[in-house]
Amino acid sequence: MHAHDQTLEMRSYARTPMGWLVACFAVAGCGSDDTGNNTVVVLDTTVDTISVDATSDVDTTPSDNLPPDFGDACSENDDCSTGFCIETPAGEFVCSKTCIDECPVGWSCKGITSGSVDVIFVCVPETEPPQDTFTPDTTEPDDTTTPPDTTPPTDTGPTQPLGNSCDLDPGVGVEAFFTEPGGGDWPDCIVGCDKEADLGLTEIDLRTASASGSLGRIDDNQHTYDVGVGPDIDVIAIRANPRTMLEFSVRAASADSPLDPVLYVSDGFQVRVYSSDVAVNNSCARTVIAYPYVSQLPIFVAIEDALNYASWTPGGWTQTAGGPSYDYTLRINTAPFAPTELGTIAAPGQSLTPSGAISSGGDIHYYRFMAPATANIGVTLTATGGGSTFVPAIAGMKTNEGQLVWQDVGYDGDGNGVVTIDKSSFVVCFGECGSQPVEWIFAVYDWNGASGPGTFSYNLDVRWN
Repeated sequence: MHAHDQTLEMRSYARTPMGWLVACFAVAGCGSDDTGNNTVVVLDTTVDTISVDATSDVDTTPSDNLPPDFGDACSENDDCSTGFCIETPAGEFVCSKTCIDECPVGWSCKGITSGSVDVIFVCVPETEPPQDTFTPDTTEPDDTTTPPDTTPPTDTGPTQPLGNSCDLDPGVGVEAFFTEPGGGDWPDCIVGCDKEADLGLTEIDLRTASASGSLGRIDDNQHTYDVGVGPDIDVIAIRANPRTMLEFSVRAASADSPLDPVLYVSDGFQVRVYSSDVAVNNSCARTVIAYPYVSQLPIFVAIEDALNYASWTPGGWTQTAGGPSYDYTLRINTAPFAPTELGTIAAPGQSLTPSGAISSGGDIHYYRFMAPATANIGVTLTATGGGSTFVPAIAGMKTNEGQLVWQDVGYDGDGNGVVTIDKSSFVVCFGECGSQPVEWIFAVYDWNGASGPGTFSYNLDVRWN
């Protein structure tokens, strides 16, 4: 964690009340220089790679003409004799080669971009990615047929069915990255600025495209917002299927880049999750969130440089940073929604008392239990370990009609390690739901979004008061 982070992180939520959020996303911008030097193709959310595709099913490449490490596992371009380490549809990284239309059987010749002005064609495997990458709920003796269980032993699925993409080299997998649209610039805001979001074009739609992220840049141009001239802050609209877990990670495109990224996600109403450094000595910004809407509403990812973020005031910015070397890689990892199943609370006085821990910056743990909609539910979190930068937070969800909209958030504002939310933090049904149990969902996360040294542990008390 950089020296600025603790101050930076605490300021982040001084900026998140509703009144500021309107300004926040009226001042959120996107980054690449206006010359479009790092733009190769216009964003096309109807394809699964880049919109240039010269696929051939004919095997015209004898195996003895392939590079000796063709198809071998790699982690960065320097691992390959050809200099091309690509991401496969299955999420693995292998060495490849350039092509015109000649690739071995099972490989296609596809156009990729690595941030230059040219499209390069390389051989890409045609295998389909696996549909599920997590262990499904298991059936044990005395289990009920549909979780959450009401009789022990209970099923406890993974709380975080995603990896940590900050561990990946930002220079690989570019065949699935979108470049900044509109002449090299993501929108500056949702509404209320010179470059408003054009939803349906300037967005990444994970429902129709197999994209793993985007290439971008924090530029050094002047951007005009409702509070005046400011720096570049990229805002990207994201659409996904309801109850899809999304992991976002942003890191500088090269080791010598001065970019120190900050990442925050809004559901369109308030900033919900935030991250600067994912861990000590790792300035990758990372966060996860469950896609909330059953409607057509997107969520928004905002990216900026830490120096710009820290210098913001309600009247504008005191200094700005950005330029040609401030390129970044945004990765998006998806997985099925898999909350920890707590069981059922059936009567007043009953409680559930799980424990948990957060070990990586930007993590969020979802929990689900069953109780009547009329139950007077309260959730209390007590921190049991972790550094001073950990600020416990609980978000209650609106779950009617299958949504996962953030209804209300409580956080440890006085530093005593305890935070509580009550029934008002949930919306579990509309109208009369009767006395039958319905699902209640809440999330636990670090308000600061950056997990300092060690693991932050906690106990939960979910109770019908």
